[in-house]
Amino acid sequence: MQLITRHNIPLIEDDIYGELYFGKDRPRTCKYYDTKGLVMHCSSLTKSLSPGYRIGWAIPGRFIDEVKQVKRIHNISCPTLTQTAMAHFLQHGRYEYHLKNLRKALYTQSLRYIQAVIDHFPPDSKVSRPQGGFVLWVELNKKVNTFQLRTEAMKHKVSIMPGRIFAVSNNYSNCIRLSFGRPFNEDTEYGMMLIGKLIRKML
Repeated sequence: MQLITRHNIPLIEDDIYGELYFGKDRPRTCKYYDTKGLVMHCSSLTKSLSPGYRIGWAIPGRFIDEVKQVKRIHNISCPTLTQTAMAHFLQHGRYEYHLKNLRKALYTQSLRYIQAVIDHFPPDSKVSRPQGGFVLWVELNKKVNTFQLRTEAMKHKVSIMPGRIFAVSNNYSNCIRLSFGRPFNEDTEYGMMLIGKLIRKML
């Protein structure tokens, strides 16, 4: 924030996972430290409540007029009924109650998925230990092509995301992103075992 303030550089802050933290306190945003209105802070209920509602918001700082104009161009109307229902939900404290339970569930699920990576993937695999959200980043042996791994896994109806699609270059071709948003069960265990076997075949 000191750097962009000094050079007068606008920042778009994507904070859609901000409410899904595992610790005691919510991590502070860049907007918290914004003294010049340079941060356009964006968030949503999509990741924390319901993907289908497609409701989000922006705190655009000094760019409010430009953001409003862009919204007018791209949106004919807004989902007023859904927005009203969500406003009522937020106003009466149900959202915070929901988040407490969701954070606890996601934290427990993250530990189970991490343990499954340790149990079923080759020993040289590296897995992140996130402090929030619902995705793991797994780095595999350099010999593993995760696009090919995804193709093989999909034959068994198991889905993974190759790391390279999250980069603008050819980096991370041996990495995958795993979601732990789904509760861990026998199907999940089978999927992790299968991915582990497919990885070993590539080595």
